[in-house]
Amino acid sequence: MDTKMKKIVSLSFVLIASISLTKGQNTFRSLNEIWSYSLKNNPDNSVYQLQVEKALKDNLTAKSYLYPKINAGFSGQYNMEIPETPIPGEIFGRPGETIFAEFGQTYNYTAGLSTSITLLNWQSKFQSKIAQSNVNLAKAEKDLFEQNLKQQLAQVYYAVLTSKAAVDLSEKNLSLADSTLVLTINRFQQGLIDNLTLNQAKINKNNAFDRLEQNKQYLFENETNLKILLGMPPTDTFLLTEQIQFDENVTLETISPNDLNLTLYKIQTENAVFAKKQVFSRFIPKLDIVTYLGGIQYQEDFKFSLNSKDWQPNRYIGVNLSIPIFTGFTTKNQYQSAKITQNIAQMNYEEAQRKSSLNDSILFNNYINAKHSVETVTQNLKLANENVQLAYSKYSEGIIGLDNYLSVFDDYLTIENQYFSRLSDYFINKGIILSRNK
Repeated sequence: MDTKMKKIVSLSFVLIASISLTKGQNTFRSLNEIWSYSLKNNPDNSVYQLQVEKALKDNLTAKSYLYPKINAGFSGQYNMEIPETPIPGEIFGRPGETIFAEFGQTYNYTAGLSTSITLLNWQSKFQSKIAQSNVNLAKAEKDLFEQNLKQQLAQVYYAVLTSKAAVDLSEKNLSLADSTLVLTINRFQQGLIDNLTLNQAKINKNNAFDRLEQNKQYLFENETNLKILLGMPPTDTFLLTEQIQFDENVTLETISPNDLNLTLYKIQTENAVFAKKQVFSRFIPKLDIVTYLGGIQYQEDFKFSLNSKDWQPNRYIGVNLSIPIFTGFTTKNQYQSAKITQNIAQMNYEEAQRKSSLNDSILFNNYINAKHSVETVTQNLKLANENVQLAYSKYSEGIIGLDNYLSVFDDYLTIENQYFSRLSDYFINKGIILSRNK
């Protein structure tokens, strides 16, 4: 029985350990899965979403001028001294005299409902239009951020794949350098070569090891940057199953214009137009209607009654018309300033359109050139790799010396560096183009 329990406990421990190791593991099979995960989990994107929600609430607030304002009120007043009012003496049978009489009670109370509604308020109307435009602006900023986020993700994603391929090649190079060193040591022990050649073989291996460590560090940095963009917790890990692949037969024929960036400038221009109209509306009269439905109660002593007989009706309708006449040139200067702001926004929008077209041409040209460069350097890399294999065979057979072999190997490393550099340029431009796809 004890043996059986030990087996159960042991199996349970193994199961728990397996779960702990796989906890937080995220597997991504394509760039689209990377994009999908990041758009849901990136903290900055969540902030942009909150900005959109805030703009929607501000828009509802700006539209509140369309609805009446209703308030319930109650007030009490204690008249410490009731003022005397002069009245003609004829009322009291004393012609030719002026009698001062007190009118009112010591205590009075008022209660009722007041309602006000704006019939003419162009300032509030244009403020509402600005608020609606701000909603569109917040959405455009979020869309543009997501496009830029996808662009960064694509570039870092391909950088991770490229650096992984570089690590794999560096490991093979280190293995080859190690084999070369073993072969050189054997020849040194046989007295066929001197210390100079042996040291060259050792340096070659150390250099191969150093390149491997540098590529591993580069891979670590790219993986960390990818986790940051993904919004992934520090304790989580991820696995990319896709291998770096350059397809010579697939070429992006066109590039989508950077519409989201232009949309941002367009909305900013619209905002400037509404802001100018809002300032101009300060010259226009404002009309409000106010109604009050309530009652008033008078008491000689400090008491309060809820009996309807003790309340006198107090109702009225008022009209408030405000006509701006002179504001010390403040509104005029603000209007001129708003016109300049509109012109600046319009010029920025037109300049963005001009630059966008030119930048798109540069981007597509860079993409095509990078693709052609990768095609060329890929062929060179295959040829250089064949030369390394041939040189190693000849060195193993003693046909050539170590100097000749290392010369061929150094040429291969130079082409290898060119390959990853060109490949990186290619995927950087491809990432920008792909990020614009809807």
